[in-house]
Amino acid sequence: MRGRLAKVGAAAAMALVLAMVIGRTSAQTIASAPCSVAPRIDGVRSPGEWDKAAVMPVGLRMVDGKGRPARVRNGELLVMNSRANLYVALRVPDASRDASVSPISADLAVLSFCRGDELAAGDDKRVVMPGQWADKHLVAPGKDADDTRKDGAATMRWRSTGDGGESFVEWHVPLKSGDDGDISTAPGGRLRANLMYADKFSPTLAETEYAGVFSADMDHAKGWGTIALADTTVTEAPAPAPGWIAGLLPHTGAPDRLEHRLSRIDATEIDVNRRSGGVATVELTFPGIVGAVEKAQARIFLPPVLAEKPGVRVPLVHVAGYEIDDAGAAGLLARGWAVSTIHAHPLNPLGRGVNLDRAVLHAACRLPFVDPRRVSIQGGSAGGWMTLMLAADAFPLICSLPDVPVVHAGYNADYIAGNQPYTGPAPGSDKPRMFFLQAVGSIIDQMKPLYGMPFDGKEALGYSPLAHLDTITAPILPVFTTADMLVPIDQVGAEYVQPVDAGQFPAGYSSAMTERIAAHRGARTLLAALPEGARQVEVMKAVPGQARLGPDGAALGAGQPCKPSFSKQKTWSIVILDEGPKEPGVGHFKYAWSIDHEPFRAWAMGRGVQPEQLTAPKLERLMKRILGETWRPFLVRAAGAQKPASANQLDYPEAERADVLLGLAAYAEEDACASRLAALYAKLPARLKALGPRLGDGAPGSVRMALQARPAGTR
Repeated sequence: MRGRLAKVGAAAAMALVLAMVIGRTSAQTIASAPCSVAPRIDGVRSPGEWDKAAVMPVGLRMVDGKGRPARVRNGELLVMNSRANLYVALRVPDASRDASVSPISADLAVLSFCRGDELAAGDDKRVVMPGQWADKHLVAPGKDADDTRKDGAATMRWRSTGDGGESFVEWHVPLKSGDDGDISTAPGGRLRANLMYADKFSPTLAETEYAGVFSADMDHAKGWGTIALADTTVTEAPAPAPGWIAGLLPHTGAPDRLEHRLSRIDATEIDVNRRSGGVATVELTFPGIVGAVEKAQARIFLPPVLAEKPGVRVPLVHVAGYEIDDAGAAGLLARGWAVSTIHAHPLNPLGRGVNLDRAVLHAACRLPFVDPRRVSIQGGSAGGWMTLMLAADAFPLICSLPDVPVVHAGYNADYIAGNQPYTGPAPGSDKPRMFFLQAVGSIIDQMKPLYGMPFDGKEALGYSPLAHLDTITAPILPVFTTADMLVPIDQVGAEYVQPVDAGQFPAGYSSAMTERIAAHRGARTLLAALPEGARQVEVMKAVPGQARLGPDGAALGAGQPCKPSFSKQKTWSIVILDEGPKEPGVGHFKYAWSIDHEPFRAWAMGRGVQPEQLTAPKLERLMKRILGETWRPFLVRAAGAQKPASANQLDYPEAERADVLLGLAAYAEEDACASRLAALYAKLPARLKALGPRLGDGAPGSVRMALQARPAGTR
């Protein structure tokens, strides 16, 4: 998990504090009831959805961190299961909703399972806070980690009641997800389990009250309760979607290639500052990078304004590469923006390619409630790489926001692969010498069979943003750091590389960008490839006493406020955080920062799409998309294939045509933009005039009419 909950770490899961005896209940068994209709996992006890569940009253003996006498809160535990899924709910009286993450003071609930007599590595744990949840597993006593795949769902919501208020927490847990960090059982089985609720949880426990449902001790399973699963063969019907979400995303049949691209498979409401937003999980198909049709899932987050004012059109933010969770999306939803993101994909963005994100973005832009003139893209790390690749392809865009993005994918992969032998423990130690760098070695394992090795050849330029910069034309604010051990500053500009303390690093480690690394038009770095007239570079230094990030990546103090300046004339506003040289224990950042992207985004949103965003290379790329031609070819290797073949870098032909026409029509809504389009189109070689020999007579109104009259499948 990459949201705020991950930064809370083990403390948020209460693994370090609940070994205290805070009052015990006798171990009990609750017999789960058969489930025929799934509840919506939205933190709301909707009429009828839990009526058939087994119900156990619970008296939670809430004790605080100051040792004051326990106060009992009378709540309920509800349990039911189908053939494939377990559903658990916990109702707890709570006078107020607590959801602060800076500083941490938030309500929190944990559902934990134990496979044996005592907790062991791999045991399942699900942690929930308002607006976010984590699928975790135990790795050692008192320590947990996020699962590589997030299965199931969980939500906590608070509501006011006549005598105060209450939290309602819901969990969906697959009985057999296939993940080693999850439970694996069948109907009729028995699960040793415990639940914990904490009111105003903070790492210091200063104002925290907490209790366990079966046992106060979450670190030892003695005294935990048992969930006896119903022995049922019923496959439950899906939870009914809220009406307004179903109206916005009505298709539930098989996904097609264009008109019904997104098939809704789940939908629920989520809390957005006490207004009801929504999230729909959708399924789609797309042509993969090796050419075969693939099926995947995405999530579309819907701001409250879409429920409150039917018919409005809202901006879209595509979160690229990695999935954003409810908490991460909440701030965007509160501003009235829809959000699209991939969902539950097992591969790293660099290991799967751009195709899935491209297809999701194409489909999301066509949704009738999305304004195609107000689309932006953001992402970090490999998601920053994805942001750059999509920004080169998409049109028009308001802006893009890549944090610590990979710029030269070949160099970055070669760097990670080449340094893996030095990341492990030194002789006589059991601690990795470069923990974060070792952790990303799995990305290379995914890239090797797809792209082949070595990574330093010209082939890598095809999937490197470095070779696509000429078609990134919308305002962009990338952030880099000099101390980044995962995306080295070396690929940004040699002038920002700071000498490391060789004594800290194992012999053999290097981040040097050697001459053997492929160059694009003679350039190997971002700054060498970008004309000075297209970029502004701002360097921001860490301040004395600034909080660092700990060995687990969690901040050891408040983040330093960082409000980057940006150019209102140049396309690229590059921010470099001067954190000093690289160090072995660093991941992306050495210090804690609170980076404020919003002034840039607000400026870009208010400015809107400008005529100069369409350039001759950009229009050429758009026409090639319609014609089915690749911008920067490279080879990939299908599983089991003897020889590499050309990588597929395009969506379905009809989807490509429709997206290009949608974008050009949105761009041409302004007369100055329409005139520029006509002038650039007239200069295209005849072979690239995919929309015919001319666009009307060149006048703005004629251009718009020509685009509207051009069916998506014709030339």
